[in-house]
Amino acid sequence: MIAALVSRWAAPIAVIAALLGVAGLGAWRAVAGVQSMVAAAADTAKAERDAHWRAEIAAANAQAAQAEADQARAAMAADATMRAAETARENALKDLEMRNAALADGDRRCLGRGRVRLLNEPR
Repeated sequence: MIAALVSRWAAPIAVIAALLGVAGLGAWRAVAGVQSMVAAAADTAKAERDAHWRAEIAAANAQAAQAEADQARAAMAADATMRAAETARENALKDLEMRNAALADGDRRCLGRGRVRLLNEPR
């Protein structure tokens, strides 16, 4: 009688246990699938952010290179202007010296009327 009672209840319990085992295995695989989808989405988002910041850095580097080139061009223009002014000043000084030497009594070292007029001319 106990054997009949056990066999009567054992089959449904075994079936229920098997179903619970299959359901647990299915739930475990579902959780693993969701975890892999979340990891893939996180990797994709990370790659997109990396690409975005690489583009931002490249744009900032290009802007810095452009500013550096502009600054170098401005420095070269300022240098050319300075050299032109220096050349003009030297030419004006040579012209004044030649005109001073051309005056009468060019070997004298005093200030005569002609030398004072040379010094008072606007430059």
